[in-house]
Amino acid sequence: MAQKISKEEAFQFLEKHTRFLLVGHIRPDGDDIGSICALHNALESMGKEADMVINDELPDRFNFIETTRLINRDIPEGRTYDAVVFTDLANRERAGEIHIPENVESLCIDHHVSNEGYTDYLYLRENYAATAELLAEMFFDHGLKLSRDTCNALYLALGTDSGFFKFSCTSSHTLLMASKLVEMGADPAFISNHLDVTTAESMKTYKRVLDTLHFAADGKIGIAYMDKQSMEMDGINSDYYVSIPRKVAGVEIAFLLKYQEENVTRVSLRSREYADVSQLAAHFGGGGHVRAAGCTISLPMEEAEAELVKEAEKIL
Repeated sequence: MAQKISKEEAFQFLEKHTRFLLVGHIRPDGDDIGSICALHNALESMGKEADMVINDELPDRFNFIETTRLINRDIPEGRTYDAVVFTDLANRERAGEIHIPENVESLCIDHHVSNEGYTDYLYLRENYAATAELLAEMFFDHGLKLSRDTCNALYLALGTDSGFFKFSCTSSHTLLMASKLVEMGADPAFISNHLDVTTAESMKTYKRVLDTLHFAADGKIGIAYMDKQSMEMDGINSDYYVSIPRKVAGVEIAFLLKYQEENVTRVSLRSREYADVSQLAAHFGGGGHVRAAGCTISLPMEEAEAELVKEAEKIL
């Protein structure tokens, strides 16, 4: 079980080591991509060496962060490390199918309440909106000079995990970190302009998902599907479409069910005001946050929906 450490102890871990393997999670989101890129750049500014690995395809919408070009799909051959840092990973399985070096000290920097403590050390702040919020605070406290791309990466991460400061996880501290990043060089308009652009294929996918929208529990549960064709069209950005059921008035819990295999369904879960969807995800072996979580269910989509609705009704 991981030893929980403070922000200062986490920074000391970074200072102590010299050759880092940075590991993000499969199906990467803006917080994971922004956090791993920012940590990479901060370590290099400290005179360290760092390789980034995310064992999955990166969504195109985040490619405007220049440092993403340095992210590897697997661990580079012939490299050795004296530290491994996991960013935004609640459990080891989220790292994907990569072989993590053994007998190397490991640290996880995370904000998921469901973190399983799988590393040697864990710096966890579950009351923070994003992993980037932990990193930004740490970098500011130690006077690191952050490049424009690093500031943009951290602002992107803060913004995407907080619904651009609309979700309930947004605090005065979240806004303070965002403000300091803008002061240091983050460009909100530049970031928004890139994120707001969509493709014709994405619009077609949006329509397909919208056409599946339906409800349960007297409208308190909103449900949408991404079938095999929708996943083939834009599965890499699948979490974007969970906003469809979540936006509907009266919906407290939103499900987006996503085809993975004939009898395997991935699920993104969101809640609006009071339901703890991390509890719901945990029932099916997943995890996440109180308002945003996910899981994988070994059932076809319609059967998975029935099981989800049954459990969700217990927490409404």
